[in-house]
Amino acid sequence: RACRESTKSKSAASRRGSKGSRIEMVAPRGRRSPSGPDRRPQAGGGERSAGGAAASEQKAAARVSVNQPAPPPKFNAGADRISALPEHLLLEILERLDLREAVRAGALSRRWRRLPKHLSRVDLDVAHFQGATPLEAMDAFTGAARSLLAVVPLAESSALKSLILGFYMPSPPHLSTIGRLVQDVVSLGQTECLEFCISLPSPSNTVPQRAEIGRQFMSFCQAYPVAFSWLTSLALERLAFGHSDITELISSCGRLRRLTLRTCRLVDLPFVLKIDTPCSGIQELKFLCVGCTRIDLISVPKLRQVVCHSWISEKLPLHFGYVPELRSVLLDSRAMAW
Repeated sequence: RACRESTKSKSAASRRGSKGSRIEMVAPRGRRSPSGPDRRPQAGGGERSAGGAAASEQKAAARVSVNQPAPPPKFNAGADRISALPEHLLLEILERLDLREAVRAGALSRRWRRLPKHLSRVDLDVAHFQGATPLEAMDAFTGAARSLLAVVPLAESSALKSLILGFYMPSPPHLSTIGRLVQDVVSLGQTECLEFCISLPSPSNTVPQRAEIGRQFMSFCQAYPVAFSWLTSLALERLAFGHSDITELISSCGRLRRLTLRTCRLVDLPFVLKIDTPCSGIQELKFLCVGCTRIDLISVPKLRQVVCHSWISEKLPLHFGYVPELRSVLLDSRAMAW
């Protein structure tokens, strides 16, 4: 009996052992048993697998760094990026601004403060300056001109290429300041465009007053011949002249190409404006509401365009002499009604 019980217990144990072996055999191939000598990792296998994974990650990172652009440089939050630009780029920025804004930009820093003096184009108009009287406006105008046109050594400056000035007559102290500043600029020999737009501050001047102002303008022209010899465009408004003044003016301005007379007039009878300038290079003449009965273009060999608007006589006031290059004549006048 004892032998039979011992045999039964051994058979049950062997069945349990064989059943456990079958469970172990059907377990998933990748699953490890927590114990047993056949499930311990081999020495060095884990290190090789870790090294391979690291190498794969490095190759992937190299491929990403080649395909993606470099990140943008980091700037400090308070950095002034514009002031870090080269000077020629800063001048390009200022020349695209209104002149008043360009001057205000000079208050940003010491470097910006000197840049407006290096602009290649300056356009100053007295109408943009505030003042209780025309003289106060001219004070502000000449102050700005003095600040911008003060000549710096040529080696340190890009020469001024274009200068456009619009100012009032009469004001002898202001005119002398303007004349000296302009002569200093053009004496560098780099100016390509010089324009004056000259008018009276008030339209209510009498004919004798306008004649006196016209004489002051001719004196201004004679006092600064270098400045006027570089003049390329001139516009005069509400001035009165003698018969020969316009011819003398054109002859003294060797580079003058455009002349505009707006609401100007002659002082004495007969009201015939004669222009005889055989050696001038003037190409364009505009007569806008000019107070004269006839305009004689006796000899203007380089003249290409004439504009005549609103004349006072019943007949067309233009009379053409020697104008071989004339290509365009524009006439504009209101029809008279009876």
